[in-house]
Amino acid sequence: MVTDNKETIKRFKLYTTGSFLGDEAVINNSKKSIVERYYIFSYYLEINDFKILINTGFSEHVKPSTDLKTLKLFQRQDYKVYESLPSQLMKNHVHPDEIDYCIITNFASHHIGYLNAFKNATIITSSEAYHDFITQQVTNNNLQLSFHVMPDDFKERIEFVDDFVKADHPILGTGNKVFNQDVIISYQLPGAMPGQIGLMLKFPELNIFMCSDAAWCRSNIEKDVLPTKRLLKQAYNGELFIDTHAKLIDLKSHNEDPLFIIPSHCKKMDDFEEVMQLLDAIN
Repeated sequence: MVTDNKETIKRFKLYTTGSFLGDEAVINNSKKSIVERYYIFSYYLEINDFKILINTGFSEHVKPSTDLKTLKLFQRQDYKVYESLPSQLMKNHVHPDEIDYCIITNFASHHIGYLNAFKNATIITSSEAYHDFITQQVTNNNLQLSFHVMPDDFKERIEFVDDFVKADHPILGTGNKVFNQDVIISYQLPGAMPGQIGLMLKFPELNIFMCSDAAWCRSNIEKDVLPTKRLLKQAYNGELFIDTHAKLIDLKSHNEDPLFIIPSHCKKMDDFEEVMQLLDAIN
C-alpha cells in the first residue's frame, strides 16, 4: 500500500475509450432535441512510483445492446469503442502488468471495460458498490455486462475506500483519504448508482473532482442544471441524485481553490480541447 507520507500526483493523463450519442432534451432539459457525442473517460496517475487507474474504460466486451433499459434513455446511442485502454497506456510506456491499483467509482459496465487486463492491480471501491454489484448481478443489465470483464480472483483483490482514514468536507461531507494521503480523497456521491464515489485529486495549482456519474456533463454543473425527470427515472435513487447534483453545483460556486469538476462522461464543449490540454499538461 502507498505510504502515509504526504505526496503529490506526479503524472496524470486522461484517456477516452469510447463515446455515445446523447440528447440535450433528455440530459439538460433543453426545449429542443440536440444530439451530441458524449465521451467516456478513464484517468491514469502516479503517486510515490505507484501506477493508478481511475476506472478502466469502455470495451467491446461490455458494449451494451440497444435494447437495454438503461440505454433507451438516449434514443440514438451509436456507441463507439475507441482504442483499448491497455494499448493507449503502452503507447505511453506503461504496461498493464505495471498498474498497481484500479479505483472503480461504480460498477457500470462502461467504467470497468478492461479491468481483467490489469492482472497485478488491487481493486479499490466502496463497500456498498461492491456488495451491490455482487448481490444484484442478475437484476441489472448494466451490472450483468460488467461480469464479462471480472478477473477470476476479483474478490481476493478488493480493498475498500471505507477502510482508509476519514476526512471531512464542508459541502461533500465525510470522505476517506485514499492510501491515507491528502492527495486523493473519496466522497460518497449517492443517487445515480449504488455506492458511487467521487475523487478529489489535489495538484499544486488546482484541484480536480472526478464526480463519476453524479453529473452527466461538466456543462450541467457550470450552468446549474439539475437532473431531468427522465434521468431521475433511470437513477438508482432519484432523490439522492438531486441532492448530490446540488452539492456539485454548490461546490463549484463556493470552492476557493481553482477547481475542475469532471464527470465520467462529457460532451465536446467550447473549451473541451483547452481543458484536455490543461489536464494532460499536469505532471
